[in-house]
Amino acid sequence: MQTVITKRELQVPVAVLIRVADVLLENDITNSITGTDEDEGHITIEVEYEKEQREAIHEAEDIISDYHEDEEEDDDDEEEED
Repeated sequence: MQTVITKRELQVPVAVLIRVADVLLENDITNSITGTDEDEGHITIEVEYEKEQREAIHEAEDIISDYHEDEEEDDDDEEEED
């Protein structure tokens, strides 16, 4: 049976890059940096993973999602103060 490899790009904010990288390294997920966006403050990482590694990808995506949610809350708080 052939192993199916899935490729996906993650837009990783620089602020959580180390946490996401730790998840990828701990789970031996093949990855490469394919781009950067200095204005948005993120790095694009292409990951290649097998079905058994999917949970780790979800963990990395959760870290990114949580970061964005926290940023939105901070923006809302700043708007209320103005």
